[in-house]
Amino acid sequence: MNTKSLFAAALAVALGAAAALPASAAQDVITKKDGSMYIRCYDCGVVQQVSYTESKTADHGTAGAVIGAVAGGLLGHQVGGGKGKTAATIAGVAGGAYAGKKIGEGKTKGMYQISVKMWDGRMVNVNVEDAANLRQGDIVRVDDKGNITLVQQG
Repeated sequence: MNTKSLFAAALAVALGAAAALPASAAQDVITKKDGSMYIRCYDCGVVQQVSYTESKTADHGTAGAVIGAVAGGLLGHQVGGGKGKTAATIAGVAGGAYAGKKIGEGKTKGMYQISVKMWDGRMVNVNVEDAANLRQGDIVRVDDKGNITLVQQG
């Protein structure tokens, strides 16, 4: 194989690797002095750590109980007559308060925090709901909106 053929083969491999990256990734094809090539992706980095955290959403149980009690009382008051109306109103207040409190309680939400060391040395943390396909050592792309894409498994 002559030098031109080797260069053409190396260029084809480099361009093929470049095509494997997401189309929007900023990248350069770099030729080293020895003639070998590599791809540099400016918004790519290496996963340093994947950790799981749980956080609780805002708790609005008290407000939910009050709103539920009022709504339940109004609905209960529409039912029955005489002493039955009073009992239905009281039951509506109690049931509405309980239901409103349960609806307003905070929920626990799990997130994965991915720590990525970017090619320029910066550390970036990205929060995602599912990190099943990401491991330490993987090469990923982090876009300006915080989305993370697997480029190559480490």
